[in-house]
Amino acid sequence: MDWSRRWFTDLAARSAAATAVTRLVARPGVRVVAASGGWVVIGPTGATTMCGGLGELVAAVRPWGPAVPEFAAESSGRLSVAPREAREGVVLRVDPAGNGPFIVPDEESGLRVLGELAAMPWSLRYYLLGVTGVTAAWGLAGEPLTGPAPDAVVWLEWARQAGEFDAGAVTLTCRLGEGSVLDVEIRAGHVVRAREKVAA
Repeated sequence: MDWSRRWFTDLAARSAAATAVTRLVARPGVRVVAASGGWVVIGPTGATTMCGGLGELVAAVRPWGPAVPEFAAESSGRLSVAPREAREGVVLRVDPAGNGPFIVPDEESGLRVLGELAAMPWSLRYYLLGVTGVTAAWGLAGEPLTGPAPDAVVWLEWARQAGEFDAGAVTLTCRLGEGSVLDVEIRAGHVVRAREKVAA
């Protein structure tokens, strides 16, 4: 399941994402059109690709753009209002002597759990609140980013697919509306948290 799907459920949000991703494409003749349930990418030769999620959309257009685009504070529109968060936040703990849910004996096992948290079925039930007992870069505090949605979300997925966060961690905060923000965290290349929360 695409980690950002819940914020692109309506046509206005998908149209905004189409504008945002087109800004990152360097080659003329590439068009992105919002469609029912996703997007259509039209390449320079006229070939079309149907994309059902943001991950597919970014993967389809990346060949015509820079490896990692410059992070720009532009806004192409708004995101959808997501359903109320029903998942459980968990803390991943690396502790050779520990025992219990989300407690693992070593960092290698911790990386495996990160991958499971980012994929179904765990991603439907849990999101990561924090990590303890890890000395590797992926377990340290993430580099904080802020920016307007959906442009910052599109850039984040582009950079993630390019491998920018494979060894470390990054967090993105985007204001969604009155009193709420989108809170995304990536560790070791995995989106381990994507939720809407009350703005601080």
